[in-house]
Amino acid sequence: MTGLFKKPALPTANGRTATASGGDQDAQGLSTRSSVASTDDHNMSSISPSSTAPTVDSTEDVPIHNFKKSSAALRDQIAKAKAARRAVDREVSSTSQPPLKSPLVPTDTTFDFGLSDDPFGLKKLEDAGGKVMMSRISAARTTGRLNIAAMSLKQIPDEVLKMYDLEAVNGHGGSWAECVDLTRFVAADNELETLDDALFPDADPSDGADDDDYQGHQFGGLEALDLHGNMLISLPLGLRRLQVLTTLNLSQNKLTNNCFEVISQIKPLRDLKLGNNLLYGRLDDSLTDLENLESLDLHGNNISALPQHMERLSSLRILNINENDLTQLPFEELSKLSLTELSARKNKLTGTLIGAGVQRMQHLQTLDVGINQLTALTASSSLELPALHQLTVSMNRIQSLPDIGSWTSLLTIHGDENSIAEFPEGFSLLKNLRHVDFTSNDIRVVPAEISRMRSLGMLRMSGNPLRDKKFTSFSTEELKAALAARIEPPEEQPTEDTGYMGNIPEEDVRGNSHVPSETKVRDQDRADSDSEDFATPPTSAHNSPVRQRSNTASAVTWPIKQGGILDRSATQSSSLHPVVCSKLAAQQTVREVRLHNNTFTSIPSSLSFFADTLTSLSISHNELVGESYIGVDILDLTALKELNMSHNRMTSLLPLTTQLRAPNLAKLDASCNRITTLPVLRDFFPSLTVLLINDNHLEDLSDSWIQGLKIVDARNNDIAHLNPRIGLLGGSGGLERLEVTGNRFRVPRWNILDLGTAATLRWLRGRMPVAEMAEWKLKAGEAGEDFEE
Repeated sequence: MTGLFKKPALPTANGRTATASGGDQDAQGLSTRSSVASTDDHNMSSISPSSTAPTVDSTEDVPIHNFKKSSAALRDQIAKAKAARRAVDREVSSTSQPPLKSPLVPTDTTFDFGLSDDPFGLKKLEDAGGKVMMSRISAARTTGRLNIAAMSLKQIPDEVLKMYDLEAVNGHGGSWAECVDLTRFVAADNELETLDDALFPDADPSDGADDDDYQGHQFGGLEALDLHGNMLISLPLGLRRLQVLTTLNLSQNKLTNNCFEVISQIKPLRDLKLGNNLLYGRLDDSLTDLENLESLDLHGNNISALPQHMERLSSLRILNINENDLTQLPFEELSKLSLTELSARKNKLTGTLIGAGVQRMQHLQTLDVGINQLTALTASSSLELPALHQLTVSMNRIQSLPDIGSWTSLLTIHGDENSIAEFPEGFSLLKNLRHVDFTSNDIRVVPAEISRMRSLGMLRMSGNPLRDKKFTSFSTEELKAALAARIEPPEEQPTEDTGYMGNIPEEDVRGNSHVPSETKVRDQDRADSDSEDFATPPTSAHNSPVRQRSNTASAVTWPIKQGGILDRSATQSSSLHPVVCSKLAAQQTVREVRLHNNTFTSIPSSLSFFADTLTSLSISHNELVGESYIGVDILDLTALKELNMSHNRMTSLLPLTTQLRAPNLAKLDASCNRITTLPVLRDFFPSLTVLLINDNHLEDLSDSWIQGLKIVDARNNDIAHLNPRIGLLGGSGGLERLEVTGNRFRVPRWNILDLGTAATLRWLRGRMPVAEMAEWKLKAGEAGEDFEE
């Protein structure tokens, strides 16, 4: 087998050696050698395994040094490629980096510290402000409302002036077909001193109808313009060309009286605000040319007189002239208007406010003339203000108020810090009056008739020289209770049941000192017999047996009126005898128990005898105090539907939830107490739908407290905030009537509350977070959508 391998000839081997070692052959590269190597490999692979055995001659003839040179050449090529790559990277880095600057060394005569032109990055904010401006302008083209308030603008930007140019519309991805007229423009709280005439050109839009180059009045459709909080000293004459402008707010600027030359020509104006400007003296009569004006705000100026012929402002409803220098008001002219609100607080008004010629102001609802120097409200003895809701005359020198008996809508009187000597005539006739403040006056006597004013929830009398000093520390309810004791109760007409009640002993049923005459005679007879028995020997027997108390109680009964009414009101009772109650329950059906105007300190437990039939219980005007107005044992009144506990001194309804079992209770009246918080009553009284909790001290009204109720009266409390979630309680089967007037919260305002429960709930829903409203609508389904509409 070894003889088959032919040994190469010596000259051939020498020739290969010479070729490999020659300088010219070495320069041909690795391609020739690689091809030879591949050919050799192919030939070796074609030889049978038996021919691959090494021999001594073949091992000695392999040129090992040729392979070493080819590897060295390959490494050399790789090294050159890496060096070239590094050279290119160095050139790129050297061109991208700016040349290093030598450090600055400040001298004594220079202030160059090498800072950049924008060390605090304000240019970035300017760029951001520009982006905000462009985004607002783009949105205004489609919504018709542009708001560029509080952007530190010293003039209206050109982007606003050209916002409707075709290039500006198309340049920001807009479409001319989507653009609408600008109806509301707000540029408040900036630094504007003047307005460019190009913004409001003084040109009639009809003049350019035939001009092809006429661009039109791009702000001609404005309905509301708000420029308050700037530094305007004049107005462009072109404002008079705004034919649909109804609201103009120019408060907190530097405008003087000459501004009326322009304003008086804006005929469509309905709402004008010029508060906190530099107006002075008598106002220009041209102001009365605004016949459509409904609201005029001139507070915070130096106005000394209103313009003449104020009656020409026939549409005026609200007039605010607070904090000026007015010494009198032309009520003869103002009474001819349909004013609803008149505020002249903190002026220099003196003497009598309303002259004798004014007898009636039909529509006036709010009159505020506090902090002046008035001595009388009116010179007429019979001024009629039938719609007046609030009267404020605080901090004046008024000595007496006129007859207010005809002011039937009056809710609030602020008359503190005056010299009022007595309550005005007709005061006790005001059935709707709720809040009265007569602090720091000269009142000495409080009329006892005030105790009959059920709606009066707050009466402040501190700082007065009252004859009864203790009244100054009394709460309103305590004062009314003390005054009620001074009024003689009306004489009760004798009824057919008078003789029937004659046999009831005082110690068994009633706690009063009155004893029927028959009882006195019987006691006298018993006293005589006792004397006779005392004279007889001890072994002698009594002439008659001594009456036992139990036998007397079993003989007592109370009359039941038609309809199953047990009336024990105004009897000075403090308890109900259980023996009598059990007897009545066995003989007759008692459906209603009246215990009002007594001295009960707790709900009588003997009422449990009427548990199956009693549907109505009245225990108002008693002495239920704090949280101890119900016994320790559970009172079971399964048939009870109506419970009246008003006009007491309870502080919580929590004892009812733990000690009273009334599953059918539908109406609960706890008004005129001292309750500060409520439990979730529906958890304990599932049938409850009506809750009267007015005239208490509630500080909050949670939606969970009144959920499921249909009627809630929470007037005249101390509620500081109305929970918006209450708005979700309406709808079919939900809250139908909500009364929350007379509380501390300021929103929603009374004009919203006056519209009714539906409007109040709708206003509250508008303050709900969007996410919660969406969840509510999802749960409510179609009913929720209908209710929202």
